[in-house]
Amino acid sequence: MPPRSHLSLLRGPLGAAYASALIPGLGQLLRGQRRAALFAVSPLLLIALIVLLNAASVGLVSYAATFAAPGRLAQLTLLLLLMIPWRAAVVLHAARGAEVRSGELRGGVPLLLALALLISAAPHAGAALITSRAGSTVDDVFSGFESAAPGNSSGPTPTPPPIGDRFTILLVGADAMGQRTSFNTDSMIIASWDRVGGWVSTISIPRDIVNVPMGNGDVWEPKINSLWPSAQRNKTLFPEGPAVALRKALGAMFGITIDATAVIVIPTFRQLINDIGGVDVNIRRSIFDPSYRTGDFRGVTLPKGNWHLNGDCALAYARVRKAAGTDDFNRGGRQQELLVGIRNQLAASGNILSNGLALLTALGDGVRTDLNQALLPTLAEGAQAFDTSRVVSAQMRAGDGLLRYRRADEPSAYGSVVFFNAKRALQLGARLFPTPGTRPYGWPVAKGEPALGKESLPLPSPSAGASATPTPVKTPLPAGPYQALATCNANVAAPSYIPSPDPTSAPSEELSGDPSAEPSASESATPAP
Repeated sequence: MPPRSHLSLLRGPLGAAYASALIPGLGQLLRGQRRAALFAVSPLLLIALIVLLNAASVGLVSYAATFAAPGRLAQLTLLLLLMIPWRAAVVLHAARGAEVRSGELRGGVPLLLALALLISAAPHAGAALITSRAGSTVDDVFSGFESAAPGNSSGPTPTPPPIGDRFTILLVGADAMGQRTSFNTDSMIIASWDRVGGWVSTISIPRDIVNVPMGNGDVWEPKINSLWPSAQRNKTLFPEGPAVALRKALGAMFGITIDATAVIVIPTFRQLINDIGGVDVNIRRSIFDPSYRTGDFRGVTLPKGNWHLNGDCALAYARVRKAAGTDDFNRGGRQQELLVGIRNQLAASGNILSNGLALLTALGDGVRTDLNQALLPTLAEGAQAFDTSRVVSAQMRAGDGLLRYRRADEPSAYGSVVFFNAKRALQLGARLFPTPGTRPYGWPVAKGEPALGKESLPLPSPSAGASATPTPVKTPLPAGPYQALATCNANVAAPSYIPSPDPTSAPSEELSGDPSAEPSASESATPAP
């Protein structure tokens, strides 16, 4: 009898082994062993049925978010590892009878069988690696803020109250690039989700605001971006930690409750954008800043239009403040735009899985929160479903009746500072974060909107047959196409140093506020001890 060829071997038991390596039980089915095939595939079918029933019950995104609960990913990792010996047993069963006469294939059958076993085990081993890394990432991300900076936290996580009709979170960007070890909160955005009306309200907090109430009768006199590191250094005055201190202060400023805090360090932001495949942004005005120096950048240029930005260019868009028409105030609006763009990209990106491990590494290294993990399914479902046309934003800037620079005759131990009007800040809080189900309004006041403090006036009743749903006050970004921006590195020489304008100078006429504004907080605040 002539020796059998490799192909004839693969058509026999070895072929069945490879079939079962790809799909459990397929090899048994090809060999006519129907009961064995059903037994081999039944664990996979059972798992698939459980996943489908849970996804159908609570939604796929919410179900996936439940695995962020403590211990769930570790259990999933163990299950995936336990499936490896089961898959091996199925392959070996399908390969029974894969014997050849002495000298046939020169011992190639064991090698081919080992390859089939490797093929069957690889998906489970790879998935176990990802879930194990995801578990470590979740532990890191939800580890709280007991350490001096994100990435070294080991303390207990404060537990916020249960979610209600409104959920509000403070998003903090920590400028901790390169050799800098300080942890000033140079980017602060309050984002609030009205679960009744479906509105999402956001506001950026200028970092140079001073004399912010602490919520306990005291006032934080220095710049607000210095509160976090000060709270880290002085646990006696701030026993609840820096995150709680900052959100209580900003909550008192606007008369709201902030439920949780999340911090992302700058390098992680850039990596996150790259790992999700970039972000779409509508740049309304061309930006050119020859003084922007970060990494290899020698100036930055961002042309007007619809652009798909990589991590470096998105970071530049969020940070630039010295180009014509940009400053510390309006970059907050750009940061809010990027938040919406990131949400949209996460919802649509096909690159998240392919870059899964890199994304998990970036998140674990540079994101921290004191958010209650049990809230993730609800928040994930809301993030997936919310309408971008219901995002209402507020941008404060000096001279708008809410903020002002210090006067030339007004001494300050903290350099260039910004004072806020306490009464108007509370009015803005009521305007932007009203009773759930009530239409919010942004800032500055847009044409046709009620003035600050007048939002409580009765609104016209909807006509008969019309929907009572609030009318969106902000339209989505223009539809594509969003062309990829090849580079935003201007590659220009550094400009000659020109002193910045005196921050105490009067605001331009365009930005001047109401001269009848109430006294600022600095004129009535009592310093903290």
